[in-house]
Amino acid sequence: MSWKILEPDIESALAGFERPLDALAGGEVPAIVLRGAFPLSECRGLVERLIADGHLYDSREAVPEKFLSDAVPEGFFSRETAEESRGVEYYRQQTRQEHIRIDIGTSLGYRGEDREAFFDHSRQTRELFSQLFDKGRDPVSLIYGRLQELSVDKKVETARESDGRLYGPAILRAHYGGYAYAPHFDSVRLREKRSGYAVHSFEHQFAGVLVLQNTSVGDRTAQGIIHRCPWEPEVDPCLEAGTFHDYAAEKGIEQVEVVLEPGDLYFFNTRMIHEVPGLAGVDPRIVLATFIGYSADREEIFVWS
Repeated sequence: MSWKILEPDIESALAGFERPLDALAGGEVPAIVLRGAFPLSECRGLVERLIADGHLYDSREAVPEKFLSDAVPEGFFSRETAEESRGVEYYRQQTRQEHIRIDIGTSLGYRGEDREAFFDHSRQTRELFSQLFDKGRDPVSLIYGRLQELSVDKKVETARESDGRLYGPAILRAHYGGYAYAPHFDSVRLREKRSGYAVHSFEHQFAGVLVLQNTSVGDRTAQGIIHRCPWEPEVDPCLEAGTFHDYAAEKGIEQVEVVLEPGDLYFFNTRMIHEVPGLAGVDPRIVLATFIGYSADREEIFVWS
């Protein structure tokens, strides 16, 4: 395999590339993985707190009604300009009832059509996160700090508009019952086409994901797969038809499975086609996730959810 992950720590990433984020932007590496970035005990403690405080539910018990109504259906994102966009109810009908994703935080992809509601919800997220994480053991600050080290000399900050309004700093996502992400890409510019938001101006978009809990069936765990295939319009038909795997086999496209344990943090370029096959284990897969706006010629790096 010629396309290799940069791991296991910051020092290795900087030894491999003078500017690791430029390598990520150029598709030279599939991901940067920082092993054991957040202590396992802290991961467990945070998951327990989220359940105890009612933000998530115990998967060994019946699903409370409020989570069924708040769940984000598989495959859905809202977009302002695409005429073929389907509403959330269409995707609810296509999603198996046990496939539940719960967001704790503000998703631009899910809520971005209404700017005022999005920024109000983002304010509530910042207030919640300020209470949710213990001082000195804040996983959001951890993600920002590691990204700052990888950036070498840029400034990492929560995304903001020119009028000072802030986005959500990150988002907690819990995936129950085999919830899956089919092959797709993420891009404010190219997929959601949100030209009315400041993050649209960045050339590249990354994701930063901290695994807090994984799900398992036997010796299998749910893991992400990144394909060495940056999105181009010609890929759209097979993404929409669900035939990307056939396309990748025909084209001989490399892929990398990014195998992660709780506490591992990784960054990847979201223009690369990626997926997370569903695995219906007992425990949900829970992550703390961010999107990241990056341009080589800009001093600042914006982070949002």
